[in-house]
Amino acid sequence: MPEDRREQVQTVLKPGLSKEPLEHAGQVARIAGVLHEAFGDAGLRSTVVGGSAIELHAPGIYVSGDIDLVIERMQRQNADMGAVFEALGFEREGRHWKIGDLFVEVPSNTLTDPSEFMRVGGAVFEIVKKEVVLADRIVGFRQWYVEAWGQQAIDLHAAFGGDFDEEWLRAKLESEAALDALEPLRRLAESDEPVTHEVLEGLLRDLSRRSGR
Repeated sequence: MPEDRREQVQTVLKPGLSKEPLEHAGQVARIAGVLHEAFGDAGLRSTVVGGSAIELHAPGIYVSGDIDLVIERMQRQNADMGAVFEALGFEREGRHWKIGDLFVEVPSNTLTDPSEFMRVGGAVFEIVKKEVVLADRIVGFRQWYVEAWGQQAIDLHAAFGGDFDEEWLRAKLESEAALDALEPLRRLAESDEPVTHEVLEGLLRDLSRRSGR
């Protein structure tokens, strides 16, 4: 592994992770680019998922507490994920790999969702498509009653401005029994109505009543 990749990680993290959302997203993108290159050289495919994918698709609306990666073995069945992290200066801490203020979690070694490549400045990395993160937040709101995810779904819809694969999104939500939440959340994203706890709670009650749950 080129020695300068470790130096690149150290340079990004030297001032610490920024608390300013746009700067934080830029740091996450640069680290994701280094990780993508390093894992690729080791025969592994890394894809940004979860909250960090939200942050990179819609910088400024959300700051992830860590970087979530799905890491899959590709050409080499004996590829060592841990060796790559360690070569970059990361240390294992519970379910995370940590360096400085940065935590990286690997929730899975299999990716079934559609993905794409993203370029941010000089960083290039693979990331689940924006429809995936939007669907994930809508499902979490509808099925698990996580109000914060409803707010994130509204913010994502507003940020994307309708520029996403509606057909895929609807099919995904229907398969997860959450399609009925799409239009109400869309209306909130397109309205000037303040999205409060009471508004989201009322929407969940209404959706549950209509579905008989």
